[in-house]
Amino acid sequence: MKKILVPCDFSDTAKQAYKFALDIASQNEGEIVVLKIIDLIPRYIETLDASPFYTGSGSVVAELKAEAKRDFEKLNGTIDTKNVPVKFVVSQGTVSQTILKEIHKQSADIVVMGTRGASGLKELLVGSSTEKIVRVAPVPVFAIHRATQVARIKNIVFPTNLDLTQSTLIQKIKGLQSFFKATLRILYVKTPSERTTDREMKVSLENYAQFYGLENFSVHISHEANEQAGILKFSARTGNSIVAMATSGHTGLTHYMVGSIAEDVVNHAHEPVWTYSARTSE
Repeated sequence: MKKILVPCDFSDTAKQAYKFALDIASQNEGEIVVLKIIDLIPRYIETLDASPFYTGSGSVVAELKAEAKRDFEKLNGTIDTKNVPVKFVVSQGTVSQTILKEIHKQSADIVVMGTRGASGLKELLVGSSTEKIVRVAPVPVFAIHRATQVARIKNIVFPTNLDLTQSTLIQKIKGLQSFFKATLRILYVKTPSERTTDREMKVSLENYAQFYGLENFSVHISHEANEQAGILKFSARTGNSIVAMATSGHTGLTHYMVGSIAEDVVNHAHEPVWTYSARTSE
């Protein structure tokens, strides 16, 4: 987590993500790239004479860049940057595509994003920008609703389906655990259709941990109607925690048909949520 990309629209949630990223970087000799995106989707602005003009024109873009720089300077005036090296970048394009482009361009190790979440029909049809990035980013993504001090994080809630083919994901989990010096809470959520007994599942979880060489961990079984509810309730009860999990990486129609538990948790959890796309974990 040496180079952190922080997409920023200067909202309160973006500010929370920036503060969290600064805390991480200050304890890791890291650096931050704050990214402001100017969306160039064709839009028309009506003038008094009803003559529209394209917002991608040079003068308008230059004005938006200047405004973004002023907003960034104002933001930095309200936050302790902890002597962390911070670079401010303005880039043009759609939100998701621009973030993906800047991940590669800036050689970012992780993305830290604020999220307001989404619900109901909006969640189904639109989703949040953070949820979209969680789905496709080639690096881990931290989704932040509110800033949490790194020193307060003592637990990492790690939901699992006991997949034994995600060694890359587990290596990243180990690195996360080492950074936070936290206890790993390995969680399996049993839904009503699950027939395995709790005793059998506990043995399976212990074997899973042994298979991957995990240390400083405990195993937990939660009984809920669905996986999302089990993860959210357990993480809320645990306290001083973050949630760390893989996301399916589904896109398009497949995403709407299958969905992703991780993306649902990102939208609804109060704790910071760390995700890594299963499509890039092997």
